[in-house]
Amino acid sequence: MPSNMNNTPRPKWRGWLKSMAIFIIMFMVASTALEAWRNRHLNQMQISATQSAFTTIDGQKINIFKDSYDQTVLVYVWATWCGSCKIVSPMINWLNNQQLFNTKIITIAMRSGDDRHLHAYLNMKGYNFPVVNDNRNLLTQQWKLSRSPTILIIKDGKIQDTTAGLITPPGLLARLAWVDMK
Repeated sequence: MPSNMNNTPRPKWRGWLKSMAIFIIMFMVASTALEAWRNRHLNQMQISATQSAFTTIDGQKINIFKDSYDQTVLVYVWATWCGSCKIVSPMINWLNNQQLFNTKIITIAMRSGDDRHLHAYLNMKGYNFPVVNDNRNLLTQQWKLSRSPTILIIKDGKIQDTTAGLITPPGLLARLAWVDMK
């Protein structure tokens, strides 16, 4: 029996796939740990009924705390000047239009100008999600939110999940599905 039959070289793509799989797993673990560390204060945040009643720039009265007992509430904190928000906002708008997971979308625009400026921005981008204007940053300071974008998922009066920074559509949908299953 020839000796080269037992020493058949493996295809190079197998080693490459194994290395990629290990890299992806390590990246996911590291990014999840980093996100958990960066957002540790968000998970401890409490929203009371007195801190959650607002009026949108269109005059719609909302109460995040009260509404979270009827359906899951996704609060998206964003800004017109935020680079990452330019990637996340279209996803939030799409989600608002789809009405998935019985989720109510509420957005809070931080330091983004007056209501007229926000209306113009929303019209230019084609966004139709409800917006609470926090132009003076009072609400976001009260809630100790300093980064945009930040997403809070609230159900039954409690923050169930949080994230800050970029998020992918599958990542956000997975978070909503997870909260919906609770």
